[in-house]
Amino acid sequence: MKQRKWNALLTLFSVIGGLLGFFIGEIILNRWEGSMHETLLMGIYFGQLALWIGLFCLLAEMISPKLNGQSWRLRYAGDGWKLLVPATLVLLFAAGALFQFVYGFSLGKKAPQDYVLLLDMSESMKETDPGKQSIQAAQALIRRMDNTKRAALFTFNEQSKQVFPLTPVAGTGSREQLTAKLDSIEPPVGTTDIGKALSTVMDYLNKEGDPGRNVAVILISDGYSDVDYSRVLSPYIQKQIRIHTVGIVSTEEKGNAVLQRIANETGGMFQDVGRADRIAGAFEQIYEQTNHRHLVNERFDALSSEGAYGLLRVVLIMLIGTLIGLSLGIVFDNRFLAKSFTIGGTISGLLAGLILETGLHGALYPSLYRAYADVVLALALSLSTLIVAVQSDSGGHSGFRSSRRDVALPNKSRFGSRGDGPVGKRFR
Repeated sequence: MKQRKWNALLTLFSVIGGLLGFFIGEIILNRWEGSMHETLLMGIYFGQLALWIGLFCLLAEMISPKLNGQSWRLRYAGDGWKLLVPATLVLLFAAGALFQFVYGFSLGKKAPQDYVLLLDMSESMKETDPGKQSIQAAQALIRRMDNTKRAALFTFNEQSKQVFPLTPVAGTGSREQLTAKLDSIEPPVGTTDIGKALSTVMDYLNKEGDPGRNVAVILISDGYSDVDYSRVLSPYIQKQIRIHTVGIVSTEEKGNAVLQRIANETGGMFQDVGRADRIAGAFEQIYEQTNHRHLVNERFDALSSEGAYGLLRVVLIMLIGTLIGLSLGIVFDNRFLAKSFTIGGTISGLLAGLILETGLHGALYPSLYRAYADVVLALALSLSTLIVAVQSDSGGHSGFRSSRRDVALPNKSRFGSRGDGPVGKRFR
C-alpha cells in the first residue's frame, strides 16, 4: 500500500535549521566577505546551511519518526548520524564552491579598476557632516583599495573642483599622499549642483580616462538639485559607468530621491546612511560589492549581462536546493524520500533563486532577502514528502543499499512484528 507522509515536527525543525543557517551565514559574510575568495565563501555558506537543515530534520525524525517509522529509529538512525556531515556539509561545500566558480566568470565587463569619488562640499554639509566623516570615509576607502586600482577625487558645490586626478594607489606611500590631499580640502560653502558635478567628471573621463579600464563613480551628498537626467546620465549609461550614491540626512526632502534615481538609471547602488558616521560603512560596502560577486549578494555587472547572470543565479540556486534535498534522502537512507526531497529541493531552490534575483537588486537590507530565501527553501523542502507516495509495509527500511541482515531477519523479529517499520525495500 502506498501513501504520502508528512512530519509536522520535521517542517518546524527544518525552518529552525534554515533560520539558524541564515544567521550563521550572515556572520560568515560579515566576517569574511571581501577577504575570503568567493568560491570558498560560498562553499562554507551553503555547506553550513545544508548541515543545519539536515541536522534538525534528522532530530525531528528521531523524536517523531513519521516518515521512516519506529524500526528505522531503532535500527538505522545511527547510519543517518554517520552520513550527516558528508551528505550535507561536505557535499554542499563542494557544490557551493563549484557553482560560485561558474557564477564568478565575467560574461561582460570586469570589476571597476578606476574609482572617481565625488564629495558634496556645499554649505549644508557643515550641519549634516560636521566631523568631516565623508572625507575620512574617502581616505579609508583609498587605503582599502587593491594595488591595481586608481582613484580620483572631486569636490562640488555649485562648482566642481578636482582634488587629484586618476592616480594609482599601489604602495603605502602613494596612498598616504592621496589621503593627505583630502586633509587640505576647503570648508563647505555654497549650494549644491549635482548635475554639473557629474558633467564635470564625465568631461574629465572623456579627456583623461583610459578606455581599457572600467570606471565607477561614488557620489555623496546631503542636498537636492535639479538634474537634467537625460542629458547628464546618458553618457554614463552609454559607457556603462555606474554611479553609486550615498545620501546623508538631506536638508531637502527630495534630495535622496535624486540620488536614488541617479543610481537606478546607471545601474548603481544607492544607500541612505541617515547619519554621517555611517558613510565609511557605505563606501566599504559599495567597494566590496562592485569587486566581489557571489551567489547571495547584489550583483553589479556590465549592464548588457544582467539577464545572463540573473538566469545563471536562479539555475545554480535551484541546483543547490536539489542537492540539499538529495542529501536528506541520503541521511535517511530512503530512496522514496530521496525522490521526494530531490523534487521538492528543486522546487524550493527555484523559489529561493527567484527571491534572491528579484529582491537583492537595490535592496537597502539584502540580508532580509537572504533570510526569506533560506526559510522558503527549508519550508518547501520539508513539505516535499507529500509529493511521492511511498510503499508502506512491515518489511525492511527502503534504503539505498541491499543488506543481508535485512534479508535474514525473521518475520517475527521484534521490529517486524510491530508492523511499523520504514517503507519499501532497502538498497543496503
